[in-house]
Amino acid sequence: MAKIVSLLFLLSFILYAEKPTVGTQLEQQCFNCHDAQNIPSEMIYRRYLLKYSSKETIKKQMFSYLKAPLVKNSIMPPQFFSKFPKKQAMQMDDKRLNIMIDQYIAYFDIKPKIKIIPKKSRQLLSQE
Repeated sequence: MAKIVSLLFLLSFILYAEKPTVGTQLEQQCFNCHDAQNIPSEMIYRRYLLKYSSKETIKKQMFSYLKAPLVKNSIMPPQFFSKFPKKQAMQMDDKRLNIMIDQYIAYFDIKPKIKIIPKKSRQLLSQE
């Protein structure tokens, strides 16, 4: 009985995990354009995460690319630009752009999605 309860408890965490919300500006400025051009935003964020690993470094690199979107400043391989259009430089002020980058990083951040199973539940699951 305890195994069933712990399993249901674990499943409820997975099913009802909070999904981060997207700011309206982020959706209008970034995701709508990415969706229209079929540019996978999550894949781009994963590339930044694999190469730079810290949020601060990712933020700096994204900011520099968005201000001067050159192929040499991009995280993407050169062949990416033969399939997808080259980005135009952002015409928004630095403060607003930093806020948008923070929202972007928060939306794709994996840490809030990771749920730690309490020790007691882990013991019950390992007894199966």
